[in-house]
Amino acid sequence: MHLLRFATAILILAVPAAAWNYSGHRIVAEIAYQRLTPQARLRVEEMMRRHPDFAMITQDAPADPGERAHYAFVWAASWPDQILSDSRFYDPARADSQPTPLLPGFPDMQRHGTWHYYDIPISGDGTPVLQQPPPHLMTELPRLISELTTVSPMQAIYDLPWLVHLVGDSHQPLHATSRYLKSQPTGDAGGNFVYVQGGPNLHSLWDNAAAPRDLPYEDVVRYAREIASENPQGPGSLDPKDWIAESFELDKSTVYTFGLETGTKEHPLVMPQGYEEKAKSFARQRVALAGFRLAAVLNSLLP
Repeated sequence: MHLLRFATAILILAVPAAAWNYSGHRIVAEIAYQRLTPQARLRVEEMMRRHPDFAMITQDAPADPGERAHYAFVWAASWPDQILSDSRFYDPARADSQPTPLLPGFPDMQRHGTWHYYDIPISGDGTPVLQQPPPHLMTELPRLISELTTVSPMQAIYDLPWLVHLVGDSHQPLHATSRYLKSQPTGDAGGNFVYVQGGPNLHSLWDNAAAPRDLPYEDVVRYAREIASENPQGPGSLDPKDWIAESFELDKSTVYTFGLETGTKEHPLVMPQGYEEKAKSFARQRVALAGFRLAAVLNSLLP
């Protein structure tokens, strides 16, 4: 069993861990930013100014200092995905990976790929399932929330973009499951191995459902305003366990509604009529809810 779990972890790490595209994560952050208290907003802006990658994050930011701080918070939401392909960082789960030099301001240089998801298993045809070993989204997001105001300032500054990002990840349904089939006994890695027309896979279809991938700053602000106004519900539960449970329920009720087929790269699945429109509607709801909840969490932590 331990060997199987290890093999599964390596298999999952071989595929992208992103949830929502860059725009989706930034929209979550923008929705939250507009709902922060003045004190919480000042705190997160100051933390971002001290982030070791502030210059990189803000390289295309507006010149105005206030807008630059706003931009930094929003754009940092995608930073944990960007470092997955950044040569300054390394992945200790890979056998051929070597530690990279510790740079100033960083507590470590790991990519932390497994933090992005918590794969609650679904068996589609009675195939035995595997449990994802920690660390994962369900261990790290609660830790980051609980520790943001108790760790050292340097650690808290590093943690802030991770907290923002993982709140978004927890609301993407396919970051809460992996489906097991006889044809995929080690799981589908959150839909990454279900090939769909226009996808290229099921995971990407949902990642891109809320908004186009690389929206400019002005369009991120506009999409955030539109998505929030379409979905004016309150934040509800502020417990990450509930957020993951909601995502998992959507996997069962909405995501895997097309049968047990998985498609191939050469012959991808044609999704049922209306599937993508439904995915868009649910994705925008989840992005809005993630933004509302992120604001509520930060307001409570940074009064």
